[in-house]
Amino acid sequence: MHVAWEIDFEDVAGSEERPDAQSASELITDVLLNVFGSEETMTRAHVMLHVASPLHEQIISEGNAAIERGEEWAAEVGPIRVTLRP
Repeated sequence: MHVAWEIDFEDVAGSEERPDAQSASELITDVLLNVFGSEETMTRAHVMLHVASPLHEQIISEGNAAIERGEEWAAEVGPIRVTLRP
């Protein structure tokens, strides 16, 4: 299974300012917890440890630096691909 989604922050209700890498990472974690919410605890733990955590680290470091330079950035961990655009 491959999961891909795009979040248009301009369409997010109540969003008044442009999100940063930290808020993007938090949103991805929330979505993954929701998607895998009905799975067994070990499956959720695996997703958080082996997918969400590595994505978070990459988004905060490499992704944030690319965005600050005005560049697009992408990473793929397991079935999740994330693309950040300035």
